[in-house]
Amino acid sequence: MGMRWLQYLGWLMVAGSIVIAYADLQGRWIEPGAALRSAFKLWIFWGTWATLPLGVHALWLLAQNSVWHTRLKRAVWAGLVLLVAYSGLVEPRLLPVRHHAIDVAAEVPPLRLAVVSDVHAGLFVRDWQLRRLVNVLNAQDVDAVVVAGDWTYNPKEDLALVLQPLQHLRHPVFAVLGNHDTQAPGPPLEDALRKVLLQYRVQVLDGAASARPVLFNGWRISGLSDAWGGDPRSEITRGGEAVFAATNTPHLIIAHNPDTASLLPPDSAALVVSGHTHGGQIMLPWITRQQVLPAMSAQGWYEGLYRTPAGPLFVASGMGTIGLPARLGVAPRVDVLRMGHAAPGM
Repeated sequence: MGMRWLQYLGWLMVAGSIVIAYADLQGRWIEPGAALRSAFKLWIFWGTWATLPLGVHALWLLAQNSVWHTRLKRAVWAGLVLLVAYSGLVEPRLLPVRHHAIDVAAEVPPLRLAVVSDVHAGLFVRDWQLRRLVNVLNAQDVDAVVVAGDWTYNPKEDLALVLQPLQHLRHPVFAVLGNHDTQAPGPPLEDALRKVLLQYRVQVLDGAASARPVLFNGWRISGLSDAWGGDPRSEITRGGEAVFAATNTPHLIIAHNPDTASLLPPDSAALVVSGHTHGGQIMLPWITRQQVLPAMSAQGWYEGLYRTPAGPLFVASGMGTIGLPARLGVAPRVDVLRMGHAAPGM
């Protein structure tokens, strides 16, 4: 029998994950009509663990045969299983920190930000990952934390419990909501989410608050609603010269969708911070850049720093996952941005 038991174990785990997925689905915010689709995603999420015994068995088979065409087929199978294991079990659980010096006007007061987007607490991102994110953010030498939207993804119904780790953040937090928080797509949890974020001292700056910038460390900080789930164009129009026109005070604008920067007046922002794209999430040759990312940003602003007429735009690649519970070549990340006089010292 050899190592055949590992193969049996793997397929048993695939079947057993159906039951686990069904149990895990209960008590969640689910978009109307999307329960079956969400259950299927959870089945993939839990079934991915089967790649561990299946991968070991595939490698054992590969070592047993010296016929080149048989070895080739087994090598392809082993490679596919191990790729699924890495993209589903390893990379989504990473959380590196990357530092950036942003070149802005010399007279801008120094500002250090820890930026994260697309947390997607819920279906795939679990409590331990949110607690780890809080610990990583607390460890950064920054003035504030910016969260550029998409807090949730089919979370448990008790949002206060889901987001409870946020109460331990030691820095001021400025944020907006994303399309998955505002039914574009997603369940109707926006009002409940805003209340919980307020409870945990997160300053949500989009929607009605967009016309009231916060003054912080010599900067104005404001937010705009998501381009899919809100109406940022109207918020900019209503704000007019009072909020979004160029002034001597540097303006940090948070907008979940990077394309929102194209709606802003010229030279209106010292920095725009966005997310939404996940940097592609699963970076496949040609497919991701040609078929996936253009649907996320019509302007081609996918990840990193861009120069726009409104000012510099930084697009974060995010922390969570949607669709498939996997990342490949775009690990979850916290970005630390340093602007003003602090930037050259990095």
